[in-house]
This record gives sequence, structure tokens and C-alpha cells, in this order.
Amino acid sequence: MTWPARIGMGIAVLAALAVGQTVDAALPVEHVDERPFVRAGGIGDRVPTRYADVTVDAVHTAESLDTPQGEVGTPGRWLVVDLTVVAWRRPLSRPAISLEDKSGRVFDVDPRTGYDWSSAPTGVRWRVQAPFEVPEDALRGATLVFSRDANDDRRDDLARIDLGIEPGDVAELWDTQQVIELSPAQMATP
Repeated sequence: MTWPARIGMGIAVLAALAVGQTVDAALPVEHVDERPFVRAGGIGDRVPTRYADVTVDAVHTAESLDTPQGEVGTPGRWLVVDLTVVAWRRPLSRPAISLEDKSGRVFDVDPRTGYDWSSAPTGVRWRVQAPFEVPEDALRGATLVFSRDANDDRRDDLARIDLGIEPGDVAELWDTQQVIELSPAQMATP
């Protein structure tokens, strides 16, 4: 390539960069939508996401939990959600699992219970019991929220699973004297 052609090519590149800068300044991006892609379901529904299929199998309440560290009580109730998760493409190490009530309050899995998510292997049905300490008014309309990462769910799939707790169910769930023994996360048997 000759020197005049090289100089011309350099000027063309600089002109293209200048045009790009002008267009970028004229059309600023004020807002980038970073909301997660919500996948909804109910009890018994398989909710597919890009990283796993999530199913809420059952919901229980308890006055206390029997854990490896001993019995753990609460002034409220323990809402224990039984989940089956099948990870896709790669193991699922530490997903975010939380509970959201009708008024928007968020309850995280309580660490006092000894809850531990062991890495869910790819393609294997993985059973987990997620315990949440809740007050009575959080039961009605409670929704389980499951995402791949506790710190960042921007533009990723998020499972929102309605636990099916109606106003008429609250009194029965609250009046329990049950003690639940939490099982560790494990592979589901057929």
C-alpha cells in the first residue's frame, strides 16, 4: 500500500470515529433496561429458566425446625418450601432463593437453620428444603423468587413461583405445632 493510500485510510478511520462520536452524543442512551426475564409458575409447575428448571413441590409451616445444630424456634412460623431443581449446562452453585410477600417484603433463607446449598450437578434432580422465618401477615400470597446469582439478576432469568397460600389457608398454616426436620440438599431418588 502506498503512503498516500495509508494516509487516506487513516483519515477515513478518523472520520468514521468522529461520525460515531457525533451520533453517540446526539442519541444518548439514558436508560438501559436491566430487568430480569421473569418466568412465572405455581406449586407443581416446572418453571424453566436458562440455567435450571425449578419446581416447588410442597409448602409446610412449622413452629420450630430440627437441625443438625439443634432445635431452632421462632416467634413467627417457619415456612419451608420443598424444591426440585435441575441445573442445565453447568452446576448451579449458590442461587438466590428468597420469599416475597404481598406487600413487597423480602425474606431470605435463615442461616440459623443450617441451610446449605451444595452445588447442584448438571442434569440431576436436586431436592432442597428452603426455610424462611415469617410473620403471620407474610403468608397470604407469598411468592418464592429463585435466581442464579444473589448479587446480580440483571437481564437474566428469574423464577417467581406463587405458593398458592390464600387468605383462608393462613389460619390453618399458622396454627401448627409441627416440628420439621430439615434434610440437606440431595439428589432426588426416582
